[in-house]
Amino acid sequence: MLSPNTDSDLLQESVSLSIPQKQGEKAIQLLGKLKLLNRKLAPQVIDDQLHVPLARAPKAQEQELLERVLGKQNLLREEFRSRLEPVGSLEKILTQQLPSSIIRLVSKSFDIIGDIAIIELSPEGEPFEKDIAEALMKVHKNVKSVYSKAGPITDNRRLRPLHHVLGANRTQTIYKEMGCRFKIDISKAFFSPRLSAEHRRVAEQVRPGECVVDMFAGVGPFSILIAKRLNDVQIHAIDANPEAAKLIGENAKMNKVQNRMKVWSGDARVVIKNNLAGTATRVIMNHPSQAREFLEAACEALGRDGGIVHYYTFAEGADNESRARKELAGALANSGWKIEKIMATRKVRGVAPMKWQVAIDAELVPA
Repeated sequence: MLSPNTDSDLLQESVSLSIPQKQGEKAIQLLGKLKLLNRKLAPQVIDDQLHVPLARAPKAQEQELLERVLGKQNLLREEFRSRLEPVGSLEKILTQQLPSSIIRLVSKSFDIIGDIAIIELSPEGEPFEKDIAEALMKVHKNVKSVYSKAGPITDNRRLRPLHHVLGANRTQTIYKEMGCRFKIDISKAFFSPRLSAEHRRVAEQVRPGECVVDMFAGVGPFSILIAKRLNDVQIHAIDANPEAAKLIGENAKMNKVQNRMKVWSGDARVVIKNNLAGTATRVIMNHPSQAREFLEAACEALGRDGGIVHYYTFAEGADNESRARKELAGALANSGWKIEKIMATRKVRGVAPMKWQVAIDAELVPA
């Protein structure tokens, strides 16, 4: 039975500002002077970005000042924990329960999806997984279930084996992002809450009248955020995993955008070849380990005048963004398509030491 997220009494939704963590002190001082800072809610760090809750959305002049001082930022709407809530430190609680030699070996990497937490442990930390799960549930009162990663993602469904550690033994939950609600089953479909800022960033680029092909849609976060923003848009959400496609359909209905979306279950290359060739103004390719293999199909989806491709890949080293651009250019060689313009390149998140998921927004046209 699906259990809804019950954290409404612990978390509060607020408009927020996302900036590089290194600019945090300067940003908080400026927001305080402008009386924009929501002091009742606690800022949070997500993938080297500081998310600061605001008392209200900045006015035009305030936005100009913020951009002048801090550079470009993202305005979001997300949930924050109240400063008034007495929450202990996860590390502090673990220190009380585990040997200090283990504390430094335990990965602090975890995701919270609705009321389910997924933890990633080093081999040395695995014998202490229940202690870690108990500490996590003490700190994050909304968490009702804890699972640990039990292996790598291995197939085209992008599923990771999971091991139940503590709490309710269920895999379904309701996750909220940017005013949308998503039914998610962590055992049946891919989803990462670490991409919430990326979902918003891409959705805000789409203009009325566009036709968007989301080649690896998962449970539909890119597609549904776009459909929620715009009435005059057509979206084709594809996933090779039938369970994910089923959840996309349910989530589209839950968010009342089903009339603007068509859901396809199958290999994106086959779906595009048989149904969507030449229809798209924009293609989303959020499958960093395999996007290169599907680039020909993405180009096939675009119309004769070309269009925008959001290309995701993994890249290593200090020059990771440059490497990602070279990969895209190389993949297009002899394809009949070329890069007209690189609109943006950004590191989305770190996935290993000196390895990142990189996003490229590129305008592609026939060569």
